[in-house]
Amino acid sequence: MTSSEEQEVAHANALLLDECLAKGGRDFPRASQDWESIPNLPDRRYGVWSNADAKSNGYEFPAPPGSAELTAQEDALSESWWSAYQACQSDLNLFQPLRPNGSSQNSPVDQGMRESFEALKASVEFASALKEWTSCVTSKGLTPNPADNAMVPAFPPAGEEQLRVAAIDVECKESLNSVQPLADFEARHQMAFIARHESELTEHRAQVDKVLAEAREVLATRGG
Repeated sequence: MTSSEEQEVAHANALLLDECLAKGGRDFPRASQDWESIPNLPDRRYGVWSNADAKSNGYEFPAPPGSAELTAQEDALSESWWSAYQACQSDLNLFQPLRPNGSSQNSPVDQGMRESFEALKASVEFASALKEWTSCVTSKGLTPNPADNAMVPAFPPAGEEQLRVAAIDVECKESLNSVQPLADFEARHQMAFIARHESELTEHRAQVDKVLAEAREVLATRGG
């Protein structure tokens, strides 16, 4: 599923939970949030690499508008509400998002993405890009994260300093053209994987489309 498709499924699930809770005179606050305003999560496969992402979010993920108020509202809900919510979750046949690496089941998409990333991490191309990027960020006063062999430096908590670090990180990646060769490397491996596993991938997408069709029916009939 794409990020927007995952959001459709999450919205449909929220409506089903709201309908279930309404039987006991309760509601589900997330069902009535502004779903259209929820941002898609940025791609961080190679760390932060987009200037816009770095300037807006640093290394944090963007929060939907009103998320703090919604969380505070949920924190104030009673134990009986949470018991009813858990009962609805158990009773309902909620839609599965079927996103990459989104469940314990190893889908062919999961397998293909994992294999291409493992091949990338073991490649000369990645070692070279990592070495160049490390030299660049180090020269600008940043410290590469020793616990991670991805292109992510050590960074402070959310705030202006984190945004500054992210901007330097991305500046190095852009000046060195670090990301495109890595994406090209993975694309070549993934195309070969697709050729070998086309039938399994086609079947998986059919499952995704079935879930989406059912979720969209909920959205259409329950005011989503």
